[in-house]
Amino acid sequence: MILLFCILFFKKRGKNMKYKKQLFLGIAAITLIANFGTTSVVSAQTSASPVTDESQNNQDSQLTNNTNETNNADESSQSGNTSGIENSNKPTEEPKAPEKIKTKFNKLHTRFKWTAGDKITDQVALNSHEKRSVSLQKWNGKKYVNVQKFSTNKEGTFKITYPSSWYHHKHSTWRLYAPKTKDATAAKSNKITINTVRRYQIPKRYRQLHMKSLHLKGFYTSPLDKSLNYASTRNDYVNAFIKRGYQYKNAGTAWVDFTTKKPGTSVDCSGLVMQCMYATGIDPSPANPRWHATHEWGCRSFVQSPTLQTVSLNKLKRGDLIFYGQPKPTCYHVGIYLGNNKVLHSWPNAGVTVWNANFRPYYYAKRVFPVTKTQKVHQMS
Repeated sequence: MILLFCILFFKKRGKNMKYKKQLFLGIAAITLIANFGTTSVVSAQTSASPVTDESQNNQDSQLTNNTNETNNADESSQSGNTSGIENSNKPTEEPKAPEKIKTKFNKLHTRFKWTAGDKITDQVALNSHEKRSVSLQKWNGKKYVNVQKFSTNKEGTFKITYPSSWYHHKHSTWRLYAPKTKDATAAKSNKITINTVRRYQIPKRYRQLHMKSLHLKGFYTSPLDKSLNYASTRNDYVNAFIKRGYQYKNAGTAWVDFTTKKPGTSVDCSGLVMQCMYATGIDPSPANPRWHATHEWGCRSFVQSPTLQTVSLNKLKRGDLIFYGQPKPTCYHVGIYLGNNKVLHSWPNAGVTVWNANFRPYYYAKRVFPVTKTQKVHQMS
């Protein structure tokens, strides 16, 4: 284009421009050669690898894919190495132990109403079939304490026999305890209660102390005989009654009117009988140490008592009371019949002693411990 422009330019100006024409032709030739060289290089490059947007995108995509494959291969290799390291460092998990059996007591009776002295047994089963140790525990007012141990058989059953301590109280509370084993948990049974029924039924109209000692502030009262409990028989009560009288005799207790003191001091005849009643759990009210005016007042109180059974003189039993004096209801002396025509009493100038029961005239007899049938009560639930 430059060359054509120069030819046309100089043709219009004439020959006098001849030398200038040659100059410009040279310049044009140089320019043409320069442009031709550049165009040839570019053309060669274009013909060798023509570049379009689509080819460029394909090249970029191929490059990206190659890069991603390389990265993935590296990551996979690294992940494989890491996983191998983690797996080699991770401890092998131990197999879980089977869950323990939750121990329960079956076929267990939890409430008893039972005659004292009779045996209480119960057949109990655990739901775990294996040999186990089971403790019978008793509530002592503060906590449960072990009393007896039992062993179950292979089927988990065992037999309880309650110890005699249950009938030393009107009410008692118990439970069973099974310690844990390798295959079963520990267990505590429900509360077990035992209500005790007296073997010897002292008549309800008697003023009873319910197996407790009576305390009168400022006055002496004999404590309950320790040999007695709810399983005691009538004969046990009679023995405790007489034994207390002999304690006064063996202590050399003197006779002093309107006194009812401890053994070795002084006591009159009705005061002695009163203390023997206290020792067996019977309250002889209205006679008591606080209102004990004279021995005669005490005698009349016992004679007139509607709670003491009147008996015939020819049917006397050991432990009955013999009253002396007449006419009825005058009474000046009382003693405890020992059998074989003997009487234990407190007498002026002799103290507590044993004499023949042939005082004249004796005219009246009362029974402190009436003969009753033993009540049998066996209830469980």
